[in-house]
Amino acid sequence: MSEAIRLQKYIAQSGFASRRRAEDLIVSGRILVNGAVVSELGARVDLMDKVVVDGKRLRPLVRKVYLAIYKPRGFVCSAVSSKKFPSFLTLLPNALRRVVHHAGRLDVSSEGLLLASNDGEFTYFVAHPKFEVCKKYEVETRGYFSRNFQEQSCRGVRVDGEWLRFASLQIVRDDPKRGRVIIRLIGGKNREIRRLLQCFSLQVTRLKRICIGSVELKGLRSGSWRHLRPSEFQQFLRSGKDRG
Repeated sequence: MSEAIRLQKYIAQSGFASRRRAEDLIVSGRILVNGAVVSELGARVDLMDKVVVDGKRLRPLVRKVYLAIYKPRGFVCSAVSSKKFPSFLTLLPNALRRVVHHAGRLDVSSEGLLLASNDGEFTYFVAHPKFEVCKKYEVETRGYFSRNFQEQSCRGVRVDGEWLRFASLQIVRDDPKRGRVIIRLIGGKNREIRRLLQCFSLQVTRLKRICIGSVELKGLRSGSWRHLRPSEFQQFLRSGKDRG
């Protein structure tokens, strides 16, 4: 980082926030560079500059951390626990809780693979739809699969003004009391699976994310976590637009 880089990238590399969150901080005038407020997203800084957010000086991190976590149901993807639900960070050691951010979300009623890191560029890559990171889910349902369910759910349905669709859907068990499907999403909108299945009168009884890009949940127990291996991390970056 000897050359000047964009301020939001500097903030992300410091581990303070994701790049998207960093942009919000800049626009809101909460960033000081060498004692002056900087609110332009095009501003650039280097190692010699003093960057301060809300009184805290930021420094680029030397060691990046990339985690795979099995988030159980009942945990929120937030840095702060709510009155009802604990933060996913409570699953981690104290040293990691202070530095990592979740990469993308998994709602409180869902379980499965969640990625987290202190690398804001990485969390941005995972979460932003433009990188088309594929996510795979194992979903248990209650209700009957209609004749055109598989075809129509992949073709797409407009729900509350939004166009929702699965990249692919495989019916594993056709059982009105306990059906099971494997669903692939590219990008993914808020509660997209639950909302789309509801259009076909299907109730989700269990939703588990089993894969993000090339990283799999396999081998993790509920509530456990692990570091991504360097080779696994590189493979993940290459798999960002893998639709296979």
